[in-house]
Amino acid sequence: MFDLSACHVHRTGDQDYLVKWHTSSPGQTVAIYMSDNPDHYYAGTELGTPVLRSAGHEALIPNPDKQVRHYFYLESEKGEAVILAERQLNLQGTPNFRDLGGYQAEDGRRLKWGKLYRSSKLSALTDVDISYVKRLGLTLICDFRQVIEQQLEPSLMHGDALPLLASLPVNPGSRGNFLENLHKGIIAVDDAAGFMQEINRDFIANQMPQYAEMFQLLLAGDQQLLIHCASGKDRTGVGAALILDVLGVDEDAIVADYLLTNNYLPVEKEIERLSQEFTDHTGAAVSAEVLRPMLEVRPEYIRACFEEIRRRYESKQHFYESALQLDTATIAKLKDRYLH
Repeated sequence: MFDLSACHVHRTGDQDYLVKWHTSSPGQTVAIYMSDNPDHYYAGTELGTPVLRSAGHEALIPNPDKQVRHYFYLESEKGEAVILAERQLNLQGTPNFRDLGGYQAEDGRRLKWGKLYRSSKLSALTDVDISYVKRLGLTLICDFRQVIEQQLEPSLMHGDALPLLASLPVNPGSRGNFLENLHKGIIAVDDAAGFMQEINRDFIANQMPQYAEMFQLLLAGDQQLLIHCASGKDRTGVGAALILDVLGVDEDAIVADYLLTNNYLPVEKEIERLSQEFTDHTGAAVSAEVLRPMLEVRPEYIRACFEEIRRRYESKQHFYESALQLDTATIAKLKDRYLH
């Protein structure tokens, strides 16, 4: 059996693929297949010829087309198999663009790759990025930014031949509000982490209609979805957590996915920029210690969401039905569509 925690795909500096895996029986030869269409594997069609066979634990696979995303099917001698792809997509204009595929649900099935994505804003995509994203086959993009954010930095993924772009503004507190209140002396410098937890509690208390609409749009067809906000960490982080939770992914795995944002966002560069731009009520520059909690993600932030759900609702099913408008039948429909 493949150890999912040790199975990964990464790009090398030359944009080739480094595929890593681990099986319960060392020394087995593993056949590696590659396709630019994940449905090729989920539909159970003929696999064709493997690009490589290896008895090791990793393999370097040449990238035949750097403008296309590839998916890998690994099969051991015993017939065990796993489907893999890159977690982070290699885009210059939005570094926090990720696939939610591969996570295991409570019923033993796994999320399909190439169906559900999360990212930061799409206003800085390069022409190469746009071409790459277009080939993902997205049918729906949900933008959680406030309307003014959408107007100031409009998405570059729009047009007749592009996915449906749904505006679902989520309106919690923001780091701008925090920094303004810090400058006025209304809140203390050590309140940043607590402020971020309050934002996440507010998502559950006051922002569920937008997330419920996301699920209704998802149910409208066999959607390939991208959700995003500005940085792809707070509003999007909650949206991704709700999707994974509804599909039956364990809370610890959801937290681990949430924390991946710290690997991809340029936190230190943003701290340097904001520390020069903002001051506290004494006129002193805002320190890195104050800014860091707002610019990174921490386990207690997303766990605050789950704590708020448990505080407000009798059960998860009560939350799904009352807040997200999802009954048992619609959840089963989503699971059948996005798990394999």
